[in-house]
Amino acid sequence: MRYSSSKFKKFKWQYLITIFVVLLTYGRDEVYFFNGLGGENWTIGFAKANIGNSLPGRSLTELSDFALMLVNRDRQLNGLSPLEKDSLITKTAQLHAEDMAKRNYFSHGTPEGLSPTDRYVKLGGLNGIGENIVFREGGASRLSYAIVEVFQRSLMYSDGHRQNLLNPNYTKFGYGIAVDPLSRKIYAVQNFQ
Repeated sequence: MRYSSSKFKKFKWQYLITIFVVLLTYGRDEVYFFNGLGGENWTIGFAKANIGNSLPGRSLTELSDFALMLVNRDRQLNGLSPLEKDSLITKTAQLHAEDMAKRNYFSHGTPEGLSPTDRYVKLGGLNGIGENIVFREGGASRLSYAIVEVFQRSLMYSDGHRQNLLNPNYTKFGYGIAVDPLSRKIYAVQNFQ
């Protein structure tokens, strides 16, 4: 069966317009990724998010699993053991991300003064935890792998956050992410133990 030239041209233009709309809607950083080469004594992995898997609408579990995959990608590239997902640490991270989004603050400590370790112990955890937090203004109202990759990249290029990510003593990981539907601020939390 032969395709008519006009039908192919129409399809081609529809395809190009769709790509253009996706780029405008989600931004270049959320469709195409180049994570850079890392720094003098550390490296960062190739992007795992791409136009095929970065459309919004992922579940919290999918986002948390993707975040763990990115963290382990970067740890293993730097000669470290992978982390394991911990359900209580993940709950601690998710509740903090949701609290920051709901009450519009950005801090390791809650307005009441609870630290990451305080929040973890309050949920039944033992010992302390490390924490990275990050936020973005004016993000999408629905979450995607793309924003998780953008956050991971920014944390790897920050000295203090990278120290947590590449700490050889950590073995467990938890991730939380939330969006304020009114301001569209996106908050993410990485917890480590």
